[in-house]
Amino acid sequence: MKLIMTRQSGLTETEVEIRYTELNNEIRSLTRRIEKHDSYICGTDSERQYRIRISDMYYAESVDKETFIYTKAKVLRCELRLYELLEKVKGFDFVQINKACIINIDVIDSIQTLTNSRLQATLTNGEKVNVSRTFLPQIKAKFTGRKDD
Repeated sequence: MKLIMTRQSGLTETEVEIRYTELNNEIRSLTRRIEKHDSYICGTDSERQYRIRISDMYYAESVDKETFIYTKAKVLRCELRLYELLEKVKGFDFVQINKACIINIDVIDSIQTLTNSRLQATLTNGEKVNVSRTFLPQIKAKFTGRKDD
């Protein structure tokens, strides 16, 4: 794949043009990501509400029937249940890593095997989250880019 970027003055918004020889899954995935780039989720911190770009989310976790969204700089409460949030981020690179947590694959720096066939994911901000055995195949497939697991 060849990427050509050109700065052009006078535009009112960014334009993306994709030229392809065959409309395959890679092209479809790329277009979905571009189309959803400006998708947001609402979150609250004390009494303020924020719009969180889905691509800026690191992970979301359910604790005591409340959902929290973690970004690079903030932790915000979300009104959605974890399963509802997972449905909203469908099409992005999110995967469930345990019963109470979903994670953005794009912010995983590395994964390490722990005892009892579990994994620990280290995020780009240095934070570590554990992956349970049940969700190992999904995260390994997403992290390595394989579709066969």
